[in-house]
Amino acid sequence: MSDTATFVDDRPALDRRSYLKVAAGAAVLSAVGVGSAAAEEDYDVIEVSAGDTYTVQLGDGDTLENTLIDISADGAQYQITATGSDWQIRNVGVSGVWDGHEKAEPISVSVPDAGSSARIENLYLGDGAHDDTYPGATGIFVSPGHAGVLEIDRVNIQGYPDNAIYGSGPGNPSNHSTQGAGGEVHITNSFAADCRAGGFRIGTNGSYAENCVAVGCDRNFWGFYEETEVIDCDFSDAEMGDIGTGDGHWGENASVVVTDTRFETSVEHSGSVVGESADDVDRSEPEDVDGVPLTAEEAAAGTASDPTDSDDDGDQSDQEEPADEGETPDDSDDQTDDEADERDDESDETAPDDDGEREGRMNFQTILRVLFS
Repeated sequence: MSDTATFVDDRPALDRRSYLKVAAGAAVLSAVGVGSAAAEEDYDVIEVSAGDTYTVQLGDGDTLENTLIDISADGAQYQITATGSDWQIRNVGVSGVWDGHEKAEPISVSVPDAGSSARIENLYLGDGAHDDTYPGATGIFVSPGHAGVLEIDRVNIQGYPDNAIYGSGPGNPSNHSTQGAGGEVHITNSFAADCRAGGFRIGTNGSYAENCVAVGCDRNFWGFYEETEVIDCDFSDAEMGDIGTGDGHWGENASVVVTDTRFETSVEHSGSVVGESADDVDRSEPEDVDGVPLTAEEAAAGTASDPTDSDDDGDQSDQEEPADEGETPDDSDDQTDDEADERDDESDETAPDDDGEREGRMNFQTILRVLFS
């Protein structure tokens, strides 16, 4: 059984660009409190030892930032669980391929309060997983208990066998074994590629993807329930359909409203796509989306450009936008609807109960200092 510990201390924060090893059992860090923003190119490196798991638990107001998690060792894994309001995961990169074959949600998040929000930004999960068959690991899993607003901005997720962003659970209907809490998921300026089941999968009114690119997933965008929207996106080369709607198992119709979006094919399990492709697909690479981190190091350092920081009159990104057209293969239903629904059956088992678990507030880097000094 892995050792766990929660540390509270007020000593100065750990020096930046430290190399830390997680060994002799998993380290559970309850990162509470937000310190001053780290300078660009300064970040912590967590080297997870073979067979170990690096675990972080975030609650109200907590931040995990400027961290590179190295899981290149055999069987090294990570588990980031965020449950609460106003938490943030930003400038985080995972280096190394996920080599597990079981169902897993290495990043599991929710905002249980309908009046609150949380944010994930500048995240790199581009090294993917060895196993490309369903079921397996999910890039970002949004719990059915999510009731607030989750903002996901500038993420790069590739090669996961169970969706890049699995955000449809909050839309689970009342006849579902785990009814959803109806929270919104907003995905912006992000890239997904070669993920099974779906790339960007959401399913509640008010949820959308904007200025995103997805390539080669089973369904690049999947509006699973209710009415979702795609705005100024490019989807191509899907195995089943660039835009998918609904599912056949729960009998819930879904609609995807298309605005200024370019795509090639669609697959309607139930419901419909509202609108047509605006033009030929002209973006198919992560470089085509301003601000998306291209490496784990770039994400951890926070050096990728933020599209919201650019002037209205010009493009300040130093990345070019090459055009590319993908050939979409014939539709094939390699994954049954029952398989696709299995993850929405999952409850908030992986989410910690934050009540009474913390006795103090401290900076995340301070926790690392206590743990590894």
